[in-house]
Amino acid sequence: MTIAEREALAQRLGEAEKELQRAQWESDGSPRARMRLARARMEYRAAEHLTMQVLGARQALDLVEQLAAYP
Repeated sequence: MTIAEREALAQRLGEAEKELQRAQWESDGSPRARMRLARARMEYRAAEHLTMQVLGARQALDLVEQLAAYP
């Protein structure tokens, strides 16, 4: 995997995590907010799953921890 591919993967995971956090923070219980939260969760799971497949579980965990350190 090239550095550019790793960066794109990290960016996707980071963006998915940010959207999930925003959806949780802004959730007001409305059907629209619940749908947004469900979609954000699905995207985060998909990005996380791809990361684990591509990088391997240990490298994925390191990447998630690095992303968590930068809000």
